[in-house]
Amino acid sequence: MNKAIKIPLVMTFLFLFFARPLLAAGAENITGLSTQVVFIITIVVSIVFGLILTRIAAETRQAKGKIFTTKAKGRGELDPDEVLRELKNLSGSARSQKKAAMAISSLLEEKVEEKVTVVKQELTEKYGKLVEEKSRVAAEAQKKFKKTLTEKKQTEAIVRSVAAGVVVVNNKGEVLLMNPAAEKLLDTKKEAKIGRRLTEGAREEQLFSLVKSTSLDGETDIEIESNEDTKKILRSSSAVIEDENGQTVGMVTVLNDITKQKELDAMKTQFLSNVTHELRNPIGAIKQSISVILEGTAGELTEPQQKFLSNAKRNLDRLSALVDDILDLAKLEAKKMELNLKPTAMTTVINDVCETVDTWVKNKGISLVKNIEPNLPEINVDPDRVIQILMNIIGNAIKFTPKEGTITVTAGLSEAKDRMVLSVKDTGVGIAKDDLPKIFGKFQQAKNRSAGEKSGTGLGLTIAQELVELHGGKIDVESEEGKGTTFTFFLSMNLTAGSVPK
Repeated sequence: MNKAIKIPLVMTFLFLFFARPLLAAGAENITGLSTQVVFIITIVVSIVFGLILTRIAAETRQAKGKIFTTKAKGRGELDPDEVLRELKNLSGSARSQKKAAMAISSLLEEKVEEKVTVVKQELTEKYGKLVEEKSRVAAEAQKKFKKTLTEKKQTEAIVRSVAAGVVVVNNKGEVLLMNPAAEKLLDTKKEAKIGRRLTEGAREEQLFSLVKSTSLDGETDIEIESNEDTKKILRSSSAVIEDENGQTVGMVTVLNDITKQKELDAMKTQFLSNVTHELRNPIGAIKQSISVILEGTAGELTEPQQKFLSNAKRNLDRLSALVDDILDLAKLEAKKMELNLKPTAMTTVINDVCETVDTWVKNKGISLVKNIEPNLPEINVDPDRVIQILMNIIGNAIKFTPKEGTITVTAGLSEAKDRMVLSVKDTGVGIAKDDLPKIFGKFQQAKNRSAGEKSGTGLGLTIAQELVELHGGKIDVESEEGKGTTFTFFLSMNLTAGSVPK
């Protein structure tokens, strides 16, 4: 039976049940007609009351249904506590409430399944694209790796085939690469050096040679002495490796065996030394004979004879100077040049040099200026060799300074007061930038200095550099074409016989 009919009938029955005693009690005081009227009124009132309750229950049920429907459509989910309260408020049996709960649970499962399906689709699309992108990146990385590996193999093949020794180290000095030529030159195996410092585990003679090759600018000669009393000479050329940010990440060194070349150079030097030494005595004898003839001791000379003999004497002087230069250079290269050190006033040395070249300077119309710092202390040097240094540099300046030019000789102490600084500055033709690195080489003369005198052996600056270094100093040059040249050299203030470089 429908709940809408059950509820008013039950209510009417209950009303009559409780109202009957009251009506029976009052029936004794009223007539039969009145009793019938009362019953009819009671039945009508019960029916009306029941209909009203039925109407209220129907509207309540309809309102609750709308609430559940709205929540389900609006959010796709229901609050469990709210559902439980609504179920408790429903009229009917526990079985009906259970069915309602199962229906709601089924609805929720359906909605959850729909939501899960939507989320799965979204995640599948999202991570599918992500996996696709990662796969593409991985493929590109694999391609680049294969390309890099191929290039690495090609580079290693090229390095292995290079005849010169190649060693690459990182910024910690650890060996990264060493080709077979380097293994042979250094008498080692790359397996023993890769990842380790080059000096680690080296023999005593190798350590000696590596210490000598610490200079990174330009080329350096390395000398290795073996146990068999043989000597190997390597020429090292190094370059710093930088990354894209300019940070130093390592160094590459190329080694060449120049032992044979050095032996040939030594033979050549020895030959020149022997020849020039043998030439010295006859040249001296010829010069002495010409001087005697020019003095008229052997008889009167005609003007042409005087002219020819004077010309011969000048050329003999040049030849004698060349012989002396070659002999001095041979001694310097053989480390056999000895210095006669003694306390020397640099002012006296400069004055002697300027007096020696005074006639030459005046004949060319050049001004010679001395700029000597007052009260200079004496320093321990070989005065004859310092005079030779200044003569070579000033003589060079006189040759390549045109008429009305100026040569300035300067002497003073360094800022730290530990070195004597001397310089020779001229206003001559200058030296080309490309020629500056070669200016101290043997038999080298700047190509653009044709405006000066042609005479010269090309050994003056080489000897000057060797003598300065023998005094524990160094020499620098600055020049610009058409604006002159400045030679500056430094001499140690504390040089002793034991500190002279060998």
